[in-house]
Amino acid sequence: MLFLNLIFLSLVTVSSILYTYKNRSELACMDGMTIAMVLGAMSSISLGLNIQVYLVSDLGLATIIAVVIGMAVGFITGKLVSLTASIEGVMAGIMGGLMSPMLGAMLSHPLGLIWFFDFAYIVVLILIVFLVKQARQAFLEEAREAEKNQSG
Repeated sequence: MLFLNLIFLSLVTVSSILYTYKNRSELACMDGMTIAMVLGAMSSISLGLNIQVYLVSDLGLATIIAVVIGMAVGFITGKLVSLTASIEGVMAGIMGGLMSPMLGAMLSHPLGLIWFFDFAYIVVLILIVFLVKQARQAFLEEAREAEKNQSG
């Protein structure tokens, strides 16, 4: 069951990065920073918690893997928009990757929290879609305004 959850989380994370890539030209730096931070943190928290359940006896390795995943996701997502967004994404990935395996190690029954973080991840991704739609709308309005000023 946890293996399927890891695959699900990985697919959600990759599809979110691809969604950001598709819309990168319409995102402001702050939008990119927000998306990179969210994906870096949520991927490292969700995947790190799952990894800790698999590697119960090795908290150090689970933490390293979670941090590396979070850093990679944050960097890749942020780099699509700007270097600043990339740095923010890396730092959020580090923070999430440090916290989730420790939390998983302290819980005697982590499955409930795993499902909670999966649900939270989906909710946050829905909010990202709304953010991108709002950014796209602002981008189009600015383009129309610039075109109007240029022709007028």
